[in-house]
Amino acid sequence: MQNINEDLWIKILGFLPMSDQVALTQVNGNIHTYVQYYWRHVKIMTFTSDDLEALRSNETVMHDCLECCSESVQQLKLSKGSMETLRTWTSYSFPRLHTLDCEMDYNLDENDEETLLLTALFPYLTKLTLSSSTSGCHLWRWEQLRELHLIWCEFLDTSTFRQIFSTLKLTKLTLLYYGYNVTLGENVNDVTICKTLEELLIDDHHLLGDFLPQLLRMPNFRRLAFYTRDFYEQLLGTVARQQPLKVVSLLFNDAFWSSERVTDAIARMSKLRRLVLQDDDMETQLLHTICHKLTHLEELHLLKMRDLPTSIQLWDIVAACPTLRILNLSSCALRTYFTEPHISGLNRNLLNRSSPLTLNLHNTGLDLERVPSALKHPNLKISFDPIKLNVWSSRFVEIEFSNNLI
Repeated sequence: MQNINEDLWIKILGFLPMSDQVALTQVNGNIHTYVQYYWRHVKIMTFTSDDLEALRSNETVMHDCLECCSESVQQLKLSKGSMETLRTWTSYSFPRLHTLDCEMDYNLDENDEETLLLTALFPYLTKLTLSSSTSGCHLWRWEQLRELHLIWCEFLDTSTFRQIFSTLKLTKLTLLYYGYNVTLGENVNDVTICKTLEELLIDDHHLLGDFLPQLLRMPNFRRLAFYTRDFYEQLLGTVARQQPLKVVSLLFNDAFWSSERVTDAIARMSKLRRLVLQDDDMETQLLHTICHKLTHLEELHLLKMRDLPTSIQLWDIVAACPTLRILNLSSCALRTYFTEPHISGLNRNLLNRSSPLTLNLHNTGLDLERVPSALKHPNLKISFDPIKLNVWSSRFVEIEFSNNLI
């Protein structure tokens, strides 16, 4: 260890959990100095439950760590935090901390005091992800907050919503229980008081009634994602009736299930530019119908699909959609899919295209050496690069809107 230089120590520490960093401070004075230097310059820190236990067991090292990192850290993640732990941090300020991801232990007896203490410790947050026993009280004290993500906050009192959403100028909001039987009631409509809101992530049943129509009328609203079990058809029908021309992107992750009602709703969204289906079912005829009616569709992503159309059917779908620029089949099993006899219609379907089509084959079992020669066409580009999509959970639907009607 004595032969490792300072720069290498700093790199090593960046890969170690906090509990290991704490242990290294006990080795010798030189290594302790390197750890202190790292803590003074660190911008992103994570404290797991094991890390917090290691710090609690050695108060001297805990205060050493907090004294060093509190002035520099900008993003902090706490797992299984407690009121007891937070109280030991009150002598430190965190002037640069703007992002907090915080999972707190169950604490219904002191839930509001806990939230108040968090606002005092970390007053300059612009992004907060919180899983705790909070009632919602004191959340409005984070006046600089722009993103608020409340996950599994089952004791949230919706009577606090009016003050929260009339005070905070949020752009992103999450109210998520992953289908757990929590009812937010009519007070959920108070979310729409926040006119700066652009994005909402929520469980589907909270969108019933007047809430979804009110969201769709908000001036800056551009993205809705909902975890769904029962109401996806009804909600997509509402969007198709009220704001069909504003929808530019749809993403389904294990949430389409070959629904004809959803197909009819999508067909009315005639300005749709991107359609994503992941780990889902969709009958070939429904897919062909959608692509034929969506005259502005530019991207079709069929990812990890349980059952793809045949290659002949797929080229017919491409032919039905002349505006298509990207066909993404990532993570579908295609090792024997594009066989030579089944590509006979390819030239016919690609010949009259005004611009090339990019076919993405990332993680399909194919590579450059396995791509059939018949796929080599001047109007077809083959790519194996991953396309990054915001796929955060199964059983969800994401809708993106444009505020400019075309």
